[in-house]
Amino acid sequence: MGRWNNASFTMLLKMLKDELLPNGTNLPNSYYGAKKIIKELGLSYNKIDACTNDCMLYWKEDSQLNSCKVCGASRWKIDTHSGETRNKKGKRIASKRLRYFPFKPRLQRLFMSTKKSTLMTWHKDKSVDDGIMRHPADSMAWKSFDELHPSFAIEPRNVRIRLASDGFQPFQNSKTSHSIWPVVFIPYNLPPWLCMKQENFILSMLVPGLNGLGDAIDTYLQPLIEELKELWEVGIETYDALAKKNFKLHASLLWTINYFPAYGNLSGWSTKGILACPCCNKDTSSTRLSNSKKQCYMGHRHYLPHNHKWRNDKKSFDGTEERRPPPQMRSGIEILN
Repeated sequence: MGRWNNASFTMLLKMLKDELLPNGTNLPNSYYGAKKIIKELGLSYNKIDACTNDCMLYWKEDSQLNSCKVCGASRWKIDTHSGETRNKKGKRIASKRLRYFPFKPRLQRLFMSTKKSTLMTWHKDKSVDDGIMRHPADSMAWKSFDELHPSFAIEPRNVRIRLASDGFQPFQNSKTSHSIWPVVFIPYNLPPWLCMKQENFILSMLVPGLNGLGDAIDTYLQPLIEELKELWEVGIETYDALAKKNFKLHASLLWTINYFPAYGNLSGWSTKGILACPCCNKDTSSTRLSNSKKQCYMGHRHYLPHNHKWRNDKKSFDGTEERRPPPQMRSGIEILN
């Protein structure tokens, strides 16, 4: 924060302890001592080594491997001069490392405050069903989900979340080739004036990379998917400060927020070529332009009402009449098959 390095923060702690505070103060002596205290608040993260080519993660049963099972690349940085994998201090440094912020303790923290715990049931207690969409709880997706999963919906404290992710350049020098992908969760139980506030966003992971990840982001999502499945199927025992007792907390991922290329990376649906539209699916209307060699997406008139005058307008469009009905919406199971 504010480009404050670890050494200067340690100097401040020592000055406060030696010059300003009385003897016997429990203020930590260093930045690392302060980090240990913060860990007890559920703010720690895990470091998971990854293949330099994004093939795999060195975790669970693969945590002791020294090379990638897929491409054979070394797990460790190699000195270009000596060819050694250890530095002068005898330590080995991973070629690439994922920072993973466990999601379950961060969800549990939402119920440690009586004020926040009250707000987490706003969608059930305060939301008004008057046909106007003010909050995701007013959407058809939310209501349909409640109908499909009544055992989840009956507990208003169960968390409905949205995932957002995109790569960005972390350095001021834009010429530097580097990209970091944060994965952020947004809890939509909160009221509309709070759910999109930055302080309520939950950082889940920081995915490293010199260049864009593309479809390789699936490799890094493994720990997160495992945790989400556990939250959905099993849940986690959580203390509610308002009710002053424990309850079984579940969570469900309902939406994602991405720009179109990142949507393709996360969903697995190609957002390029003749079938780029995920809504139209196999009914996508596309034409390859002979001169520019680019794909052009036509046929938007088939979304119009059947008797609309533009359906018969050849001159203003592509020289044809449009008689097709709108593309049929497919279910998730149909898309996966």
